[in-house]
Amino acid sequence: MNIADNSEVNVAGGVAANNVDDIRVEYHPNAGIPPQEIPFAEFARGHRPRAYKPDVSTDPWYPFRSRLDFEFAELALEAALNKEQVNRLLRLMKSIRSVGEVFTLNEYNDLQSTWRAASHRMTAFTKEVVCINSMDGEPQEFTMYYRSLWDWACGLLKHPSIGPHFVFDAQRLFKFDGSSFIRFIDEPWTANEFWNIQSRLPPDGKVLPFILYADKAKLSSFGRQKGYPVVARLANLPVSIRNGEGIGGGRVVGWLPIVKETKEHSGKTRFANFKNAVWHESFRKLLQTIEKESQTGCWVNCWDGIPRRFFPIVLILSADYEEQAVMALIRGVKSNFPCPICLIPRDHISDFPAQCELRTTENVLKVLEDARSQDTQEKKEQILIQQGLRDVDSAFTVVANTDVYRALSWDRLHANFSGKFGDHLWTELLRILDKAGRQTMATVEKNFSMMPRWHTLNHFDEALSISYTDGQKFEDLSKIVVFACHDVLPQNTEKEGYLLLRCLRAYIEFDLYTALELHTTHTIAAGREALSTFNALMQKFAQKTDNTKKNWNFPKNHTRMHAFDDIEAKGVTRNFNTKPNEKMHGPLKEKYQKRTNFKNVAQQILDVDHLEAVSELIRCRITDYDVYLSSMETAMRSSGGNDVDDVEQEDFFHVRLGSRVKQPLALGAIEQRSTTDKAFTRFRAKLNELLNRHFEITGKPLPGGKRIQFQVDSEITEYRYIKVNFESTTDWCQYTDHLRCNPSFHGHSRYDCVLLKTAQRDIFGRLVFLFQCTVGDETFPLALVQPYDAPTGPRLAKDVHLNLWRVREQPRESAEIFSVRSIIRGALLYPDHTRLGEHLVIDTIDTDMFLRVQMMHKAAGHH
Repeated sequence: MNIADNSEVNVAGGVAANNVDDIRVEYHPNAGIPPQEIPFAEFARGHRPRAYKPDVSTDPWYPFRSRLDFEFAELALEAALNKEQVNRLLRLMKSIRSVGEVFTLNEYNDLQSTWRAASHRMTAFTKEVVCINSMDGEPQEFTMYYRSLWDWACGLLKHPSIGPHFVFDAQRLFKFDGSSFIRFIDEPWTANEFWNIQSRLPPDGKVLPFILYADKAKLSSFGRQKGYPVVARLANLPVSIRNGEGIGGGRVVGWLPIVKETKEHSGKTRFANFKNAVWHESFRKLLQTIEKESQTGCWVNCWDGIPRRFFPIVLILSADYEEQAVMALIRGVKSNFPCPICLIPRDHISDFPAQCELRTTENVLKVLEDARSQDTQEKKEQILIQQGLRDVDSAFTVVANTDVYRALSWDRLHANFSGKFGDHLWTELLRILDKAGRQTMATVEKNFSMMPRWHTLNHFDEALSISYTDGQKFEDLSKIVVFACHDVLPQNTEKEGYLLLRCLRAYIEFDLYTALELHTTHTIAAGREALSTFNALMQKFAQKTDNTKKNWNFPKNHTRMHAFDDIEAKGVTRNFNTKPNEKMHGPLKEKYQKRTNFKNVAQQILDVDHLEAVSELIRCRITDYDVYLSSMETAMRSSGGNDVDDVEQEDFFHVRLGSRVKQPLALGAIEQRSTTDKAFTRFRAKLNELLNRHFEITGKPLPGGKRIQFQVDSEITEYRYIKVNFESTTDWCQYTDHLRCNPSFHGHSRYDCVLLKTAQRDIFGRLVFLFQCTVGDETFPLALVQPYDAPTGPRLAKDVHLNLWRVREQPRESAEIFSVRSIIRGALLYPDHTRLGEHLVIDTIDTDMFLRVQMMHKAAGHH
């Protein structure tokens, strides 16, 4: 089902009944909840978790005998202290122990025995031997470690602080645009697949969807020692918890065996089949922990005391192409049909057809049945080769309502950052720049190093001189590369360099659409159009550079065709991106290096991982306990007649000044700066005008009944940092920009840019001076800003080709004073070195700025 099928809910004869931005929620029929229409200000995804009273009959640090015992044990675990270090620290603790605190640990064995008692609070790993016949027919044994997926999930369903965040019923969400309700999706339960699966369950059935990730991890510094972790997440927890750390986040649930490569067998089909058989037989052990429950459902008494009948499924498989090929049991890049999702022929991968037949478990099983019915091995192999399949039974068939080919998901990290951009577009750019000569290379290198700094972007001083392997570095490079190269590569539509620049711009626009934290019908359509534009430009570039023998016919060049289908089916890409899972490789590597003897490492790593999970569980209980006690104390103070200060909460302010200069500044001294910086011309007069206008507009009486007239010796306070919280246009959630207005920040002057709201329109500008002044009993946080809203003239052809938004600075003496509350958010501007005073808005810093600038293009009539 396409999202467009349910994209709009028309409002017949009663438009006035709804306000713009009202939210409509349609629940799955099995939920038994009627549709709801909610004012936007009251809309919250999922449940609003209620405060609960923790179980105080048992100490939250149990089975540790005291809180201090647990605090010590937790620190020793985090610091990876060995037995000797623990005993030394315990002796030290005993010598300095305060009289009021209870501390009962005496030696290392006390600590270990308490950990053993605590370890039973979570299901431990099971070790099981998998036996597979090798190519010579002899049975070969492999060790598989796994923990029960069902037990792990039940622990979360019963957890009092995690449970309230679960969403069990599929929803369709709509937002009113003034004439109709437009559908939007973000979390998995708002997308199509969750709804469709719930429709196949009994009326009382609830979907319990797993997200599973598997990939090899380098444990040793040179990668000789590898591990093969499997990570699980639950898709009906919100992304902030699901992709976060701690309870409710990703958990290592398996450790797959790795079949050693040998020169004798490497590259042979039979050996590849053998490795795939080992993988699937091992993975089957993990999936069998939910096999029975997936078929019949199982009742669980949840955190709220309500029993629910759950049907576990595998909704999402998050993996790189190599692992996806194993999961799908296809023959990889050189097979006739190398895509794990569809049946596109290998020779047509770079053709980007609109539609291809999709793989399904049903049609794959039919092919296998046909192949296995043949009377000779040769005939069987011909059928399998024709379809690009392996003669191995899939592990995923044991889980009901799960189709491995629908669960496999496009991976933005490896397909885009480390794939299309890092391995191909970036290398093509380096080739073209190298051909252009040293001077061109030096100019681009300088442009990268001069790129203004931004708090979420890596800064590159030697962008072209370093080889990158980190996907994050490639992502950041892709966001700024067009701006660093636009004035270097000749503006000629027939030149390969300029054509590549257009490809790079089309690529980042496509990537940003795939990165959106929330999608509407309109953004999915725009994303598909951006993909079509990118594909067309890439085909043109491939034809132009055909003489280089560059091969664009690789699977990751094709898999992006499935990106928006996956978004419609399973929600936005952060639901199935491998990025949060690969972050877990680092802690595993650290355990290997600090907590093992480098022999039989899997069991040692998983033992530590299990204790860390138990520690997180106890820490969560203690935190809940502390919050409860604190709330009780607050309530008692309030009921006792003591007013509790209604202090503005840290997370809910719009702007806040920081980095205060200790010494107040006299206005006369500030005006003297105008001799070297014209931005401070008439500073005192501008301040007087602004504040007098403020009192006129608000209707407040002027202090003392007189117009404000600051004197030369009047003082203000300077600040050099501003924190701006803003509502994203993408998903309407709060995000934060950290901006500087500092003459010496880490040894360099830094004056960041902002997007400002004015009476006429939103404009860009550069911070010149942040300060605060007081009039009567009212304090005014203000900013001196140089506006960048001067006319830029007719739009340049280059700006059209690269979809750039150009601004021009006003003369420095035209700087204006604004309330900092006029700042919408921060902005990143890059000077166009070929046109003095003009700047390009780097709209690629995040999805919010991208959409804001896209709306500016639309309002300006740009196409």
